[in-house]
Order: sequence, then C-alpha cells, then structure tokens
Amino acid sequence: MKRVLSLLVLAATVSFAQPMLSPEVSAMVTEAKKEVNGINAENLSKQIDEGKVVVIDVRDPNEWEQGTIKSDKLVKLSRGFLEVKYPKAILEKYSKDDNFVVYCGIEPRSVLAAQTMKKLGFKNVSYLEAGFKSWEGKGLPISK
Repeated sequence: MKRVLSLLVLAATVSFAQPMLSPEVSAMVTEAKKEVNGINAENLSKQIDEGKVVVIDVRDPNEWEQGTIKSDKLVKLSRGFLEVKYPKAILEKYSKDDNFVVYCGIEPRSVLAAQTMKKLGFKNVSYLEAGFKSWEGKGLPISK
C-alpha cells in the first residue's frame, strides 16, 4: 500500500512538473508572453474543428512518437530548427497571414517559438497554454 501511494505521488509530481528554467530563460519567457497570446486547449480544439488554424508542433521527434495534436493542418518543426526550416516547412503550404498556434510539451518552447514567428513576420501567432500535456490531459484527440 505504501509503495502504491508513493508511485501515485511520483506520477502526480511528474505530470504537473514545471520545466527547470534558469532565471534568464524564465525572464525571456515572461517577456515573450507580453508579445504573444496564449490559447487554451478547448478553444484550440474548436479552431481545429472549424479548419481555422495551422498547428505547429515544436517538440522534438522523440516527443512526436508519443502522439501529436490531431489536426489536418499540422506542421512538425522542432524548436531548434524553426528559424532555419520555416520557409520550406511552413511557407510552401501556408501564408504568414494564416492563423497559427504553436505548442510544445508544457509551454516555454512554444512561447519562445511563437515570439520568433512574429519576429519573422507571421501576423497571427499564439501558443497553446500548458502545452501538449494539457491537451492530452483533457482527453482531446491525438494522432500516433
């Protein structure tokens, strides 16, 4: 019984864990949030259903294997390659005027990626609040 309780506490801690960000990176994320808006999972789901949004997954390939947000307009573009690969990955199919929502596992990478996209001239960019963990936790559709 004690072991089961310990495992439950560990699972809860991991599922609600925040990333370990340095003070400098935390400050960068805070500043980026002043430039880009967040959207919650329920509103993103509605936009996907209406075909009004392009979803950008900036997680790493090993994270994509765990599943992605189910969308007909999904672009997988790891955060580390955003600036280099966005012309081919995004602009061959979409316009800088389209509506984009960026997501990562929890949130920080997507906030910074959304800010970068705005600096690159994308007009309508937001990030998924609390990331893929929130989406998955609400039982919203994923693809594997």
